[in-house]
Amino acid sequence: QSTTALAAQGLYGQSKEHTDLAFYDRVEVLRGVAGLTQSNGEPGGTINLVRKRPQKEFGANLSLSAGSYDYYRGSVDVTGGLNESGSLRGRLIGVSGKEGSYRDLQGTERGAASAMVGADLGDFSEILAGVIYQKTRSVYDPFGIPVMDNDGNALNLSKRRTFISDWSRSVYEKYNTFLELNHKFSDNIKAYAKLNYTHSESLLKFGSWHGVGRDPASRYIGYDRYDNGSKELSFQVGSDINYELFGQSHVFFINATASKERFAQHDRDVYGGAAGLTYESFNKGLINNEPNWNDTTALCALGTRCYNLYYTTKIYQQMVAMGTRYNFNDDWHLLVGGRYSRLKRESATDNYRTGRHSEDDIVKKHKITPYVGLTWDFSRDHSLYASYAKIYKPQTARDRNEKILEPIVGYNAEVGLKSEFFDSALNTTVAFFQIEQENRAVTDYDYYDATGLSRSVASGKVRSRGFDIEANGAITDEWKVFGGYTYNKSEYMKDERRLAALSNVDYRKGANAKPWIPKRMFKLYSSYEIPLVAQQKITLGAGFRYQSKTDNQYTRHNISTGAYYPANDIPVQGGYTIWDANAAYEYNENFSLNLSVKNITDKRYFVNQNNRVAGQNNYYGEPRNFMLTFNYKY
Repeated sequence: QSTTALAAQGLYGQSKEHTDLAFYDRVEVLRGVAGLTQSNGEPGGTINLVRKRPQKEFGANLSLSAGSYDYYRGSVDVTGGLNESGSLRGRLIGVSGKEGSYRDLQGTERGAASAMVGADLGDFSEILAGVIYQKTRSVYDPFGIPVMDNDGNALNLSKRRTFISDWSRSVYEKYNTFLELNHKFSDNIKAYAKLNYTHSESLLKFGSWHGVGRDPASRYIGYDRYDNGSKELSFQVGSDINYELFGQSHVFFINATASKERFAQHDRDVYGGAAGLTYESFNKGLINNEPNWNDTTALCALGTRCYNLYYTTKIYQQMVAMGTRYNFNDDWHLLVGGRYSRLKRESATDNYRTGRHSEDDIVKKHKITPYVGLTWDFSRDHSLYASYAKIYKPQTARDRNEKILEPIVGYNAEVGLKSEFFDSALNTTVAFFQIEQENRAVTDYDYYDATGLSRSVASGKVRSRGFDIEANGAITDEWKVFGGYTYNKSEYMKDERRLAALSNVDYRKGANAKPWIPKRMFKLYSSYEIPLVAQQKITLGAGFRYQSKTDNQYTRHNISTGAYYPANDIPVQGGYTIWDANAAYEYNENFSLNLSVKNITDKRYFVNQNNRVAGQNNYYGEPRNFMLTFNYKY
């Protein structure tokens, strides 16, 4: 279920983390805009995680893993009938793990558990109830490392280097309960109802030394703490109906969703100068004394800028989607539908330093987002398709007049060819896409209020255009391959001189709108099975992934004035290739071992970031590491 949680809470207001994948049966990926499944869809893609369900037959799975940097993880999954007929069944899943890091002071611990019960209510109904609990402790580093010294020379810091305190922490905890009811009225009519509740809390606290530029005067020692919480309740009902018309079978679907979400964030921050310090001489002892967060006076004495704010946000959403998969004949198929979305947002801020309470304007938005897709099976093994979907995403960013920006709007269009080879063992896809959107919030660099808080303006129209080529499957019974190539070019379609004059981002027509996203990506993986005696076999696999060069979103010189921005003059991340490999031994269908090696050549590179600058927001990619996994399945 899509929400606007991240947009509502901001970068540090996140109360939720992703649920561990041990609780899911499979991961479904939909590329492009999911106009029928999400109310606030936008380009990129949608990931649907399908939960595991209790089974009638007894089954168990035990997995143990150990790897580089003190990585240890274990998971157990047991399911089966709770009565003789299996009409009542259950499932228990548990996860425990500890993960070190190649970076100083970093590491993660996680524990999670789930219990589910499923039951048949007669011959035509099924009910499922479950709960998931998860708690993760980690170390939060929001600013990464610098890459340039005061004179513009590359620092080439160690991959282990950090500029955070030893008390920096992040703690995420959540409870998720769910209830599902499925009913089969007939072979042609199925209905369902789903109720989902999630209670999440998080603590983010960190001490850090950071700054955007090469000038020591721009660097700060910061102390930050964010206590966040959210409660989300959603209910969905829907039906799938098979019907006959003009001699063909078709499917009609309809669903309605209502949700209520409440987010709270307590933000305490203080920033002080760090004059005279250099990256080489920095001593973590400067920030290793955690402040008393409940003493506002003492906290604010640590720096020149200090905040103690409490935010509350309520979001109400109602959505209705319907459509049909209509078959003109055996070769031509149409998917057409739409989604009506309505959103209401209420928010307020309490400033505990001044005692001031303020409430934002209530935001109310609604929109219909249509979708249409057409497929032509012009031969037994080949199909052409075309699709079009609207983009609509409400925003929470405000302009300098405290008005909420208009929603992001646009469209996604795609045409492609899907093919099958070797009796459907190998599948290929060639797709051409175009995405246009406008009104995305960007920082208004010409405005700062007295407290240093920024405001936003709506960016111009952006077009992304490119193509995907993908192959996945088996060439022979033993030889499997997966490969893909993506080309994507994003550019501004209008000359935004007003924005360009106020910022250090190039908003001119034809400028690269997303330089931090590689234009070209290529990946290839292949595996080969070697049969041994009885059921035993060895599988050897290897592959690589390549991406072209990337940059940050900022220009080195102001477009209008020509002013030089040394903070933005950082080394461009050149194109690079990462090699991975694995070797698996399967004793029989119950026992297996797998050894994987990632980044075999120990390639040194920076992770793609739109806001990389000389003094912060640079993160090294994962170095070479190993993982050994034992799996038992009954």
